[in-house]
Amino acid sequence: MKQLIKRLIPKRIRVRLQKSFPIGSKYGWSGNYLSWTDAEKKSTGYDKIEILEKVKAAILKVKSGEAAYERDSVLFDKIAYSMPVVESLKMIGDLYHNRLHVLDFGGSLGSSYFQNRNFLKELSELQWSVIEQKHFVQCGQKLIQDEQLKFFY
Repeated sequence: MKQLIKRLIPKRIRVRLQKSFPIGSKYGWSGNYLSWTDAEKKSTGYDKIEILEKVKAAILKVKSGEAAYERDSVLFDKIAYSMPVVESLKMIGDLYHNRLHVLDFGGSLGSSYFQNRNFLKELSELQWSVIEQKHFVQCGQKLIQDEQLKFFY
């Protein structure tokens, strides 16, 4: 298996992964399982309901104006903009006659939409579609979705 990994993954990435998840750390993957289902039973992740609840509480504060910005359920008083992203979105909107449609895979409950919406107000049409896990989509459709922001499986 080590030889296969060495052939498939460039050395610089292997080194980065090894530094990120050193042997014996609590992060990473280990163990022998008979099936994917068995491995899932022993793991936790982004599909936990507690994560959705934390993200939901934070994004509702952003939506209501109580907080400026949210990333991974952490609230901020000031939005941290990525100007290359903002400028790229605006440029694409300009190319398409002041219209922009974004397909945001793994977009949580619209974190990037809320982060960038102030810069996109001058667009005549904005559609931001988030593709997420079922429980995030259900929550987004029920509590967050509006004319511009939609949620899909």
